[in-house]
Amino acid sequence: MLSSSKTTNRFLANYVSSVYRLAPWIITIILLITGGAFFYTAETLTVDTDSENILSPNLPFRQSDKRYIQLFPQYENTLVVVIEGEIPEYALNGAKRLAHKLEQNQTLFKSVYLPETNDFFNRNGLMYLDLPHLEEIADNLAQAQPFLGRLAQDPTLSSLLEMLNDIIKAKQSGETTLTLQPIFSPISKAIESVLNGRPQPLSWQELIDRDSTSSIRKRQLLIVQPQMDFSRILPAGSAIEAIRTLAKELQLDSAHGIKVQITGDVALSHEELESALKGNGIAGILALAMISAILFIGLRSISLIVAILLGLITGLILTTGFATLGVGHLNVISTAFAVLYIGLGTEYDIQFCMRYHQLIRNGIKKLDALRIAASEIGMALVLCSLTTVVAFYSFIPTDFSGVSELGLIAGTGIIINLILTLTLLPALLRFLPISTTSAHSKEKQGKFDFLLNWPLYYRRSILWGSLILGLGTLLLLPQIRFDYNPLNLRNPHSESVLTLQKLINTEAIPPWSAVALAPDSNTAERLADQFRQLDTVGTVITVQDLIPDQQNKKLNIIDDLALLLGSLLQSQIINTPHPEGYEQYQTTLDQFLHTLNTYLANSAVHPSLSAYQLAADLQQLNDQLKQTDLSVQHQLLLTLQSSLFSTLPTSLTQLQNSLQAEPITLNSLPAELRDRWIASNGVYRVEIFPKKGFDANDTETLRRFVNEIHSITPEATGSLVINLKAGEAIVTSLQKAFTYSLIVIIIILLFLLRSLKDMVLVLIPLLLAGILLGATMVMFNISFNFANVIALPLLLGVGVDSGIYMVHRIRKAPPETGNPLKTSTASALALNTLITAISFGNLIFTSHPGMVSMGLVLAIGIILTLICTLLILPGLLVTNPKRL
Repeated sequence: MLSSSKTTNRFLANYVSSVYRLAPWIITIILLITGGAFFYTAETLTVDTDSENILSPNLPFRQSDKRYIQLFPQYENTLVVVIEGEIPEYALNGAKRLAHKLEQNQTLFKSVYLPETNDFFNRNGLMYLDLPHLEEIADNLAQAQPFLGRLAQDPTLSSLLEMLNDIIKAKQSGETTLTLQPIFSPISKAIESVLNGRPQPLSWQELIDRDSTSSIRKRQLLIVQPQMDFSRILPAGSAIEAIRTLAKELQLDSAHGIKVQITGDVALSHEELESALKGNGIAGILALAMISAILFIGLRSISLIVAILLGLITGLILTTGFATLGVGHLNVISTAFAVLYIGLGTEYDIQFCMRYHQLIRNGIKKLDALRIAASEIGMALVLCSLTTVVAFYSFIPTDFSGVSELGLIAGTGIIINLILTLTLLPALLRFLPISTTSAHSKEKQGKFDFLLNWPLYYRRSILWGSLILGLGTLLLLPQIRFDYNPLNLRNPHSESVLTLQKLINTEAIPPWSAVALAPDSNTAERLADQFRQLDTVGTVITVQDLIPDQQNKKLNIIDDLALLLGSLLQSQIINTPHPEGYEQYQTTLDQFLHTLNTYLANSAVHPSLSAYQLAADLQQLNDQLKQTDLSVQHQLLLTLQSSLFSTLPTSLTQLQNSLQAEPITLNSLPAELRDRWIASNGVYRVEIFPKKGFDANDTETLRRFVNEIHSITPEATGSLVINLKAGEAIVTSLQKAFTYSLIVIIIILLFLLRSLKDMVLVLIPLLLAGILLGATMVMFNISFNFANVIALPLLLGVGVDSGIYMVHRIRKAPPETGNPLKTSTASALALNTLITAISFGNLIFTSHPGMVSMGLVLAIGIILTLICTLLILPGLLVTNPKRL
């Protein structure tokens, strides 16, 4: 090396000598600083868990979203509580009760909005039906009016059977066109549920309106805006827990026919952060345990292991202290610095310790061994730390704020780690006993000589094969894809993701969209018409769509119904239903079964399967009653009556309310609803939904949708726009980070190695490893995403270290055999790579898909880098080995 390198080596040797002499003071000072950092961090460090802050607020799409939220704050940070019932009445009642309880807790909840069950929609719900649908409901109710009136006055099983008896006779005589199957089937199911010992109420709401999609009618969506505390690790944790607690207290559970699930952007972020924190903890604990085991296998020295682990823990505390002092908080991404530090924090210590141990076994005294190790390895450590720091610091100038803070913290952690390697480690080694015998005998080493010689024996074949492999796999790189759907980074088995997927698959309007703003109503309608012409757009909604069409015709139909059903709905069910005796029931049943059997025997009417099933169920009920005593008969009939009629009063009340509809104008809309479409300053909101079948995982489809929207309104925002633009911003940021780090690393290598040839030799294995990593991802269908794309600049900084160590060892202290693989440097590289790969690989055991993919890419990339370094670099460095 040149004189500058010699000067650096001499300085490092003298520095370590000083550390050795002052070891007690240095250990004491470092321990005091570490203790102070620990207590300072515990008292001061906060966590910024607002996922919006991971990207620069100055990005155009962030500015558009900020303006949108300022105008419509009710759409920021929302939870969607999905209440599903076995019947619609359960879902409706459960949603109302839960909403009422949540509204009382203003400490945890800003707002609670139940879209479909407020007074306005209770009165005017029929106005929003299509005219043919409303006409069909009106016709069915008109025909059912005499039968409903009888049930309202006498809600008993006998009355129901008499009603069914009259309906069949009216059907046979042609007096009614009522379809029997939608009537018989739910009644039959209610009877069967009682016979099976699991009573399930009959839904009169479904009987009244038989054409709606039952899966949606049995679901209510409650939009809740929690109070967010971003200084807490889980900002919405208290609110989500309160919802679950209240649901339990209100008996909104499967035992009572109701299921409550929580999704929405806040719930998704909550579960993702919970999963990430748990994953980081698991990965950190596993990494420490496995590092200890691997260090023991590789070093066979308790003293060296203790020194390395003490340095690792000290460095981790000091790095956390820097994060507290320099940044002030951790974000969703920068919490991963601990896993990164554990994975990388032993590298320099292992290189130093293995060279030191080798010198000790050669009979050199401690101080001299430390000086020589510092002189021979120190320069490589400095160079490797610089390249790794550059890789982390290259994140700082990007718009990816979350990774920018991670880069600053982790990069500084590498500097701290280097300082501790050259300071704390030698100080500890002064007092720790060290074995002077070899951990592996030469005889054992000789068994593996053929493997270590192999890269040199077949150097030409390996080099040509590597060239052909690199060029061949290079063709696969254009097939690498980036996944812009953040939903794929979340645990697919979590409640929020499963619930959102269910809404995506079953709701008529999907729960994701784009949003445009317009200064007035005319502009909003003009934009909506333009959006509807786009190939990728399905539904477009403005506030004008809340004004029903054909109102006069619909109001006339509703008025006629109100006149027809007025007396029925006024009477309601005044008296409490009374249980009837077996004798009264038996007479009515015999009459009905006779009529039903006559109907079934008439082949001309083509009775439905539900009619046969009803006859069978009633016969089974009758047989069961005959075989029981009076008290059991009484209880069975009471249970059946409750199952058949418990929801009738609510349904009749709801029907009565729906017949009070009035003309609807923009001014008559309730303020809570109107404010969700028109801001206080008069700006109108236009919501654009993609066509049915839209696949958010298809990047080109997503990009086309967003680009078409932006061709009309460049400031449009919304979840789909943010997903795409955030992904593009992250990709651009990391491309910049990769470019910055590559340029600076090349400059550093040229400046410190002072050799263009050596710089190229260091980069060749890394280049091939990068190509192979990309090809591996294509072959195994692994996409880049918001999480694992961070690995690229990191792999560049960390991966170049392997080449630096090998080149530096050959240039500084060439082995007697001429084979660089038979050195402590190569052994340390293998040990380092194993530790780093396992540390990052531990992330695959977490439930967070983003962390799994990041750990997988990092582990594969690091292993490929080591393989390429050990196979290719020896053949490039050594052309004529002395002996093999």
